[in-house]
Amino acid sequence: MLDRFPPQEGVLAPGDVFQASASAERITKIIIFLAFSLIVSSALISGSFERAHYWYNLNFVTRFLSLPLLAYSVLIMIHLPYRAILCFLYKPYPLSAELPSVSVVIPAFNEGAMVEKAIESSALSDYPQEKLEILCVDDGSIDDTWEFIERAAARHPGLVQTFRHGRNRGKRHALATGFNHARGEILVTMDSDSVIARDGLRHLVSPFADPRVGATTAKVRVFNKHQNFLTRMLAVRYIMAFEFFRASTSVFRTVMCCSGVLSAYRHSVVARFQERWLGQEFLGQVCTYGDDRALTNFVLREGYDTVYQRTAEVQTLAPATLTKLARMLTRWHKSFIRESFIFSTFMLTRYRDRHRAPAVFDFLLTVVLIPFQFYITLYSLYHIFVDPILILRFLALIVIMGAIYMMFYIRFEKNTDFLYGVLYSFLHVFFLMWTVPYAVITFRNNSWLTR
Repeated sequence: MLDRFPPQEGVLAPGDVFQASASAERITKIIIFLAFSLIVSSALISGSFERAHYWYNLNFVTRFLSLPLLAYSVLIMIHLPYRAILCFLYKPYPLSAELPSVSVVIPAFNEGAMVEKAIESSALSDYPQEKLEILCVDDGSIDDTWEFIERAAARHPGLVQTFRHGRNRGKRHALATGFNHARGEILVTMDSDSVIARDGLRHLVSPFADPRVGATTAKVRVFNKHQNFLTRMLAVRYIMAFEFFRASTSVFRTVMCCSGVLSAYRHSVVARFQERWLGQEFLGQVCTYGDDRALTNFVLREGYDTVYQRTAEVQTLAPATLTKLARMLTRWHKSFIRESFIFSTFMLTRYRDRHRAPAVFDFLLTVVLIPFQFYITLYSLYHIFVDPILILRFLALIVIMGAIYMMFYIRFEKNTDFLYGVLYSFLHVFFLMWTVPYAVITFRNNSWLTR
């Protein structure tokens, strides 16, 4: 798919992104596969699974406390087939013959050279130039971001408009500045650290041929995939986030978060709630993070559908360190908590004519699974403390569950990178899942965290 993107030369060169040799990559994957095989076989040979059965059924109390494990197993047996069926039913929208006018809004803050890549990739799009405008808003950057914006704009006079805030006001205000100056029927929001495929805009706006569609979101790939182990894992995680979760919810036209990396909205619909979205408050505080999830919620509440368009592709920079990833996830969790509560306040109303019931079912299933994951992890860790050999069972289950989910990745991508996805499962259990309770504890801290 890389040939769909502008040539990676000059301004679009990946820079210091590390490219590993094919042989080194192959050896690394073999080592990972052997390690996973060793974990599972050790758990089976050691009798770790039988030991767990003994401890969980030792007496009435342990049997009672292990009931959530059974409940979780039932939920997973519902969740996986349900999600799989929806994934198979998903179909992207065909290219539309009639293309609307489009305004691409790119907010930027201390982005440096990547913003030039974002603007350039949009300008090199195969979208009809007479129907396209690009608006880039520098939200009070204190580095050289403005210089890169101006340099990109100079290469495309008449196509790229630039705006500059005197001080940092937040991403919502930067987007609003672009929205207020946009003339297009469709507003496209694009992160300043992203690169869009040449045909990305055509595919992204095609679903709007259906008047019930209010927002669409694109398929996101990782631009710096080969930088290190973490970015390799995130490359798999991003694909699953879109091809497994967003694709499935798109079947009943309720994508809960149209990603800020690249999404599109009907201008006429956004105009109805823009001021409310811009000044959104929750628990007495002005909302800063989660602008994309909030936009999606507003579109749904207006009675429109939100869909995923697989054929529209974009590449974006993923966090290359655990610290940056943890901060990003914390911010995402906070917006998930807030917008989930807001969605729950209207999901049982007649906010639209169709697809309300499956949206409620999917929402409840997603939310209910979260506390079970924490309970089971803590319950397992307690028994590992009592009987250390149980750690082999615990690690083996992480491999097995990760491998089951990666079967979907193999179907989507058909490559061996799924091994990094299983590896991500360990990262999630031992480090990343704990960003959820941290997000709850620090919920009232509405700083951006990654800035």
